[in-house]
Amino acid sequence: MQLLFTGIHNQKIEASINALRHYQPKEGEYFGCFSGGKDSVAIKRLAEIAEVPVTWHYHVTTLDPPEQVAFIKRSHPDVVRDKPKRTFLDWILSKGLPTRTTRWCCEKLKEGVAPRPSTLIMGIRWAESRRRSREWKTFTYLRPPARGTCCNPIAHWSDEDVWEFIHAENLPYCKLYDEGIKRTGCILCPMAGRRKRQYHLQKYPTICKKIHDQAEKYWNRRKRQGATSKAYTEFATAEEYWQWWLSDEPSPKRAEPCLGQLELWSNP
Repeated sequence: MQLLFTGIHNQKIEASINALRHYQPKEGEYFGCFSGGKDSVAIKRLAEIAEVPVTWHYHVTTLDPPEQVAFIKRSHPDVVRDKPKRTFLDWILSKGLPTRTTRWCCEKLKEGVAPRPSTLIMGIRWAESRRRSREWKTFTYLRPPARGTCCNPIAHWSDEDVWEFIHAENLPYCKLYDEGIKRTGCILCPMAGRRKRQYHLQKYPTICKKIHDQAEKYWNRRKRQGATSKAYTEFATAEEYWQWWLSDEPSPKRAEPCLGQLELWSNP
């Protein structure tokens, strides 16, 4: 195989391909995790070049941006859509809003879909965060309750490496990146930060309003039941609780509205 890339070193691509071939399951095939983001696009193409057997799966979170969902349907029709038994909105009524420390949304909607044990392919990269560089290797044994292993063939790639590869291979990608988004992900993700949430409130007002209404129903019910955690004792109303959640503050307290007027939602 001849590699003709100029910016990203050929050694990086070769290392990724060799990793995919080396960790290929002796029996069966890889379980490919495809989200529709740039990293997923890159690892899917690398697996094709490596000629390793993979069935690609998209875990339907019911909270991904419509543009991302449409991109997967249009450009990657071979990807299996794994639909959850309950939507994110359904889960809010029993779990409340997820936070940075209690991200039940990942457990319920993104993890645990693969058969156990299995060998996954994921697009995790060390450049994304210190935690990922510390906890993830090119080949990682998954921690309980998951059973199996995971190959991260582009763990050593930078953002620039990923884009160089995508453009060199002329691969289609989600149009959200052309609008300035650096990382795709769930709408109002608790890990997104205040600025990203403001963006989501403006761009997806209808979806955000549905999340707001479900959270309000849950909070009011728990308040009536006499819940004693900070989320119910330090706020006078469900709206104050909602604004704290949007504010990205580390602990419950009254916060300035993330965008001010909720009337924004009436103009989707």
